[in-house]
Amino acid sequence: MNSSLSRIGLGTVQFGTDYGISNRGGQPDEAEVAAILARAVETGIGYLDTASSYGDAETLIGRHLPRGHRLRIVTKLPPISGDTIAADHIRATLEAVGRSLDRLKIGQVHALLVHHAGDLQKPGWKHLVEALRTAQARGWTSRVGVSVYEASDLALMERRFAPGIIQLPFNALDHRLAFSGWLDRLKASRIEVHARSVFLQGLLLMEPAALPPFFAGMRNTLADLRGRWAAEKLSPLAGCLRYVLSNRDIDAAIIGVNRVRELEEIEAALGEVAGATEPIAPLTVDPIYLDPRQWPARLQ
Repeated sequence: MNSSLSRIGLGTVQFGTDYGISNRGGQPDEAEVAAILARAVETGIGYLDTASSYGDAETLIGRHLPRGHRLRIVTKLPPISGDTIAADHIRATLEAVGRSLDRLKIGQVHALLVHHAGDLQKPGWKHLVEALRTAQARGWTSRVGVSVYEASDLALMERRFAPGIIQLPFNALDHRLAFSGWLDRLKASRIEVHARSVFLQGLLLMEPAALPPFFAGMRNTLADLRGRWAAEKLSPLAGCLRYVLSNRDIDAAIIGVNRVRELEEIEAALGEVAGATEPIAPLTVDPIYLDPRQWPARLQ
């Protein structure tokens, strides 16, 4: 068994939604989800990342996750639609957590995250933090934390509460939070760090010429990056994984797959980068390409 697999987290947004720029096959069917979960357990993947807002992902996990698994499950609170967080949101949040546990068919998750850091900016944010702490006190979660996009989210979180876990974007083109010193800071505080967007929704695995027109400004940079990987005899998949896993401040790399064969390809790619300690020197692109919130709703 590849030891790197224990640092891989299986993302599940694609189980419940049609997700990913490079995904042309749509959502996997239920049988495929079951097979993916079985393979993840069999090979020793360490984490499972989900959320109440990922369609029926939690339900599918609860229905098909093999018994006796050792996956550490992370889920997220429903986003708050209103501009203000009222005191009765504590009850509503705890009820939502209870429903997630019921769907997952477990009594405790490894971690519970605020899905949108911006919710901690809203008046009444203390009620949200209280709900998190109450869920933890009840034994429903080992850790509480936040999913963030940028340094300003981390600065906000630091003013609100002391988390045990942070999920953040990190990949071969998005290394802003490492270069800004935030990763060092988080690890100095013994905060567990999970990296998402490892493949940037599959963008980093696409041929530069096949990128949608919106990403034309990063085609040359991606071509350069792929050329560097090729010079080291690394596939784009292995190059992406190497960059993230070579950073020891990253406790888990969250990856998504739509088919069992894609998970098997990731296992093979991990073999290519086993023992790697130095990533290829990073390149930079306009941050607009790194934040899916700034992408057009429809990409052709």
